[in-house]
Amino acid sequence: MENLALKTYFDSPERVSFEEIERLKKQVVNLSCIQEILEAFPHIALLLNEHRQIVAFNSKAINYFFGANGSGILGKRLGEALNFIHSKEMEAGCGTSLFCRECGAAQSIKKTNEKNESSVSECRITVNNFDVENSLDFRVHTSKIFINGISFTLFAVEDIQSEKRKLVLERVFFHDVLNTASAIKGIAEILPQLKTSDEFDEFIRMLQFSSEQLIDEIHAQRDLTYAENGLLKINPTEVSVNEILSRVHSLYKNHEISNGMILEVKYLNDDFKIRTDSSLLVRSLGNLLKNALEAISTNQKVRVYSELKNDEVEFCVWNEGIITQTVQLQIFQRSFSTKSNFGRGIGTYSVKLFVEKYLGGKVTFISDPENQTVFKVCLPKY
Repeated sequence: MENLALKTYFDSPERVSFEEIERLKKQVVNLSCIQEILEAFPHIALLLNEHRQIVAFNSKAINYFFGANGSGILGKRLGEALNFIHSKEMEAGCGTSLFCRECGAAQSIKKTNEKNESSVSECRITVNNFDVENSLDFRVHTSKIFINGISFTLFAVEDIQSEKRKLVLERVFFHDVLNTASAIKGIAEILPQLKTSDEFDEFIRMLQFSSEQLIDEIHAQRDLTYAENGLLKINPTEVSVNEILSRVHSLYKNHEISNGMILEVKYLNDDFKIRTDSSLLVRSLGNLLKNALEAISTNQKVRVYSELKNDEVEFCVWNEGIITQTVQLQIFQRSFSTKSNFGRGIGTYSVKLFVEKYLGGKVTFISDPENQTVFKVCLPKY
C-alpha cells in the first residue's frame, strides 16, 4: 500500500503499486468474462479497485482517453487518465483535492465505495491536452461488483456534451433572443399610437437599442460556437484602455439590471493603447460586469477599472460580496451556473475561452472578506 500519510480533502489518498494492478488485472480479466461485459457497454466502461485505480477497461475507453494505450490508462484514476487540470494539485492525485468535493464522478465513486449503493451523477471537468483546455460533460454510473471475492467499482461514463450544448442553445440563446424579440415587437406595436406624442423619439431609441442587443446576442452565440470549434477569427486593432472601459460601461449604465445598483468606472489618468480584438474583449468584460450586477443587491456597488502591471494590463470587475467556496471551485466550468434556470452556465466559461485561447491573456478571480469579489482579465500591453 502506498501514500498512507498523504493529505486529502475528499477521498482516501491510498493506492496500490502498478505491479499489484497488473496482478489484479490478470486475476480478474483472464479468469472471468469481465472483459466481454465491459465491451458490451454502449459507452466507456471501467473497472476500478477500492482505491479508484483503473484495473480494466473497454476499447471505447482507449479510443476516448485521447489515444492513450492500455498501459497508459492502467493504474490511473479517471482524472489522471483524462488529464483533468486539478488532478495533480495534491500529491495523492485524483480524488483528493478541494475541487474533487464538487466532482460528480468523485462523489458517485465515494458513495458506491462507502455505502455499496449504485449511483448516477453528472460530472463537469476541464482537461488539458497539449496545452489546450477543453470542457467535458459526463453522466457517470457506478455500482459495486465482487469478482472472486474482491470488491470493485463498475464505472460507466456517458458523454453528454451534445446534450448540454443543446440545453445551452435552447435555454440561453432562445430564451434571451425571444425576450429581446418580444421587446422589439411590443415597441413596434405601440409606436403607431405615439406618432404625435412626446414619447415617440424615446421609443424609437428603445427600438434601436433592442435591435442592436438582438444582433449582439446572435453574434455572441455564433462566436462561442466558432470558438469552441477553433474557427473563430479575431481582428486585433489598436484601442485605448479608457475606450474599452467606456464601452463596457455603456453596455449596462442604462440597463434595467443596473437599476438600484451603484456602477462605478475608474478611468486611467495616463491612458495608453493596446492591440487586441476590442469587440471580443468588450463582450468578455461585459459578461463579467453582468455577472457582478446580478450578484449584488440594491444599493451595493460594482466597480470597473484597469491597472498596469509591468508589461501587462489588467481589466478588473469588482463587486461587493463573496462567492461561496462551492461556486468558486466550479466557476469556469461550461455547464455550471448559479442561476436557477438549469443549463445557463456559459458566462465565465466563455470569458475564459475567448481571453485565454484567442486574446492571449489570462482570467483569474479572488473572492474573500478582504478583497470581496474581483475578476481580472490580464492582457499583454504590447
